[in-house]
Amino acid sequence: MRYRKVTRLDNKEVLLDADMIRLLIAIDETRSLGKIAQEVGMNPDKLSVTLEKLLELKLVEPVSKKNGSSLGAPFVKELKHHLSRAVGPMAQIILEDAMSDLNLSGKEIPRDQAAELISILAVEIPDEEVRMQFKKAMLPLIKAKI
Repeated sequence: MRYRKVTRLDNKEVLLDADMIRLLIAIDETRSLGKIAQEVGMNPDKLSVTLEKLLELKLVEPVSKKNGSSLGAPFVKELKHHLSRAVGPMAQIILEDAMSDLNLSGKEIPRDQAAELISILAVEIPDEEVRMQFKKAMLPLIKAKI
């Protein structure tokens, strides 16, 4: 099975031990756990325990075999709306840059990349309170079927 890193939107602190950090850095959805274990020098038991901790913290997730669903035009429209409220007229440029960085088209956002996109956009919002409001407004939209 393969795993990928997850971008958390909650900004809560997490404590990681050295093994968790090594494994988190090495996780790549294109490589199997066996290859990653060899790279970081972990035996299967240690790998299993460490991976379970990362899963509990929601820092990694399994990669599904099928393509994940996409968030279409309604999501993109809401994303632009909330970003415009947060940063003003620069929203379109910021959004285009972030989508380009993630190799995304303007029409659909893969559901599994939406949180990462939102995190990248949130960094561009200078006011901490407005940034948190933006993230809170976007979270239900990711979970919704739009």
